[in-house]
Amino acid sequence: MTGTPSEMLDAYVRAFETLRGENVVPFYELPCTFIRPDGAWVVQDQATALVLANHLIEHAKAQGYHRTEVVNLMIRALAPGLAELTGVFVRYDESQSEIARFGFTYIVRGGEDRWRIVVAVAHEADTMTILASPAAGRHALERVQVRHQGDQS
Repeated sequence: MTGTPSEMLDAYVRAFETLRGENVVPFYELPCTFIRPDGAWVVQDQATALVLANHLIEHAKAQGYHRTEVVNLMIRALAPGLAELTGVFVRYDESQSEIARFGFTYIVRGGEDRWRIVVAVAHEADTMTILASPAAGRHALERVQVRHQGDQS
């Protein structure tokens, strides 16, 4: 099984590499929320989760996908049975050329023998964390928005 959040992530990546949606879906705790810059979706049932997993797999196949490497993984315990995983997925094709790189943040729930993804967020690979206090006001947020607007070039 998947005794720790990092073991769950490794097993999830290996399941995705099989390019079979039915191997990926068991890693989601339904309902599960998926968030990307272009929208958010709440997946209520296994059939919908399978459609989404197959869509993600078809997109990867169209890029010539072969395998995924996880880099810059950080895990933060939020409460007993609740953790945040964040890092970068680097995807490669069969010739080991990089074909995609994107950040991820997963909120996972679980216990001693099984962890599952409750919230999955896909985002830019290069993110910035700012400790913003009420005194910082909107200036901290403006710096983030300006930085990301500059990165869009």
